[in-house]
Amino acid sequence: MNKKVIGCLVLVGMGFFSCKNIKKADVQVIPLSGPAKVISDSLRFCEATCWNGESLYISNFGGDTINPLNKAGKGYIMEVSSKKTSILIPADGRLNAPKGMCIVGNYLFVADVNAVVAFNLKDVSKSQKIDFPTKDSYVNDIAANGTNLYVTVTNTGNIYKLDISDPEKVNSQTPKLFATVPGANGIVATDSVIYVASYPIDGNTAAANVIYTIKNFDKPVVEKLFDRMSQYDGLALSEDGKSLYFTTWVNGNVGKINLKDLKVENLVLPLQLTGPADLSIHKGKLYIPDLPNSKVLVY
Repeated sequence: MNKKVIGCLVLVGMGFFSCKNIKKADVQVIPLSGPAKVISDSLRFCEATCWNGESLYISNFGGDTINPLNKAGKGYIMEVSSKKTSILIPADGRLNAPKGMCIVGNYLFVADVNAVVAFNLKDVSKSQKIDFPTKDSYVNDIAANGTNLYVTVTNTGNIYKLDISDPEKVNSQTPKLFATVPGANGIVATDSVIYVASYPIDGNTAAANVIYTIKNFDKPVVEKLFDRMSQYDGLALSEDGKSLYFTTWVNGNVGKINLKDLKVENLVLPLQLTGPADLSIHKGKLYIPDLPNSKVLVY
């Protein structure tokens, strides 16, 4: 997520709303020409998408202006499925600027400002907050591997590990530093490798802003996947495990990397995105949040 750019955006013609007034019918999937669709109504600065079975979760900052570090308590999570469209986590003060999400068992873990918030999906009124060190304000994305959660912090580049073997008591532990990647943003974890996207927190793309791999989880080894620098945000692994999809704030591009030969292909999207953020994949379709424009492209 591009803090420098989004801080300077002027959003024109976009109607503001109160999260309290969201109704079930407010979220619609609107067909476009061609195979693409857009989810837009009742989204407010949506940063991440995450699938739970056949339900799509969408994290939103809420509020009247984009501020990824706000502590106004107006963040919320929407749920969209073929059976229902509703607010999963309301803007009740527990979330500020929710970003990446991860589901393990019956728990939804959400990256927020200086914290991770865990919700019991059997009863979302129950939640736990895991505070991070004060300097680690830009908690951004989350990935799970077994009983471990890996959490990125963009402003420090720190990646922390949380033990979720007992999710009911996850807030009793202190996050442990796992590795460091410059501008750590989107993250994907497999059994053998973790992929981490790098975003320049000052908005100036440098050689360090690439996609990284981390192997040997007991003694992490951080390496560049390639030298293609950009302003990377979200990452998602294809369902066959052969390609890694990414978003970048450079020209609002979305692309994929062939993990066998590392060839990169930029996707030709049916509409231009301003700030593509934390995407996800479900049944061969990409779900790409366009953060500044409060919509999710389904492609």
